[in-house]
Amino acid sequence: MKTNILKSILVSFSLIALASCSSDDDGEMDNVNPGMVTIEFDSNFAGNELTIGNANTANTNGEALTVTRFNYIVSNIVLIDEDGMEYTYPKENSYFIISEDSNDALADNTSIVLNDVPAGKYTAIKFGVGVDKEKYDQGLSGAGDFWDAAQEYDMTWSWAAGYKYINFEGTYTSATMTDEAYKVHLGRASDEVTNYTETTINVPSGSAIIVNEDMAPEVHVTTDASALLTASEAVSLEAYGNAIMGGEGAVKVATNVPLVFAVDHVHNNEAGHSSH
Repeated sequence: MKTNILKSILVSFSLIALASCSSDDDGEMDNVNPGMVTIEFDSNFAGNELTIGNANTANTNGEALTVTRFNYIVSNIVLIDEDGMEYTYPKENSYFIISEDSNDALADNTSIVLNDVPAGKYTAIKFGVGVDKEKYDQGLSGAGDFWDAAQEYDMTWSWAAGYKYINFEGTYTSATMTDEAYKVHLGRASDEVTNYTETTINVPSGSAIIVNEDMAPEVHVTTDASALLTASEAVSLEAYGNAIMGGEGAVKVATNVPLVFAVDHVHNNEAGHSSH
């Protein structure tokens, strides 16, 4: 009898310990049996592969774009598991530049590697596009090496104006314009108009991002460049003088940004292997 009671007590303590390792009271996951996750951003234009320098078919604004630069900042990544528990990637390491650029030195920087992610089955990803107010308010002294990297990728103005969250450039042709240069630079306008946005995207139904010490999943996120100007708000480049760097146009682009991204598929690879 005493033996059975002792076993019950030990089992109870084990369950309590396991629960305490799996989650915190605030819904945040602890780092248990971690693995690595790669997020690959695959650019397209209205469903077709985006090729830098090639003309695309006209968007719903009647403007056919040739993209020469499609760079943006991804930040504050959170993985959400099948039970709704969240793992927030360490903030100090959660700022990344994604780049597809006609400048060969800056081209094809399209992957993010997350290390030491707790084991679990994740069904959604949440992240910001741009730099949040907390990071911005740290000033240049708090920017660290990321400011230097952002400068290299032409993702900064002066420090007073801060980061470019999106640098989208090229030429366009409309009913009245031919190969007209355009620039869409999205960034912070003021404390009230930060233009920083967040999006939550689910993995396809029946799928999951499986993370453990033996797995190294690759998550393929599609990024639709055309949606920047069409997803929710119609943004005509010609209407804004071919340059959107603030004001109403930038706010409209920011409204479109969360709708630009979607998870296309997941490869749950064994550690040491990769697939595409």
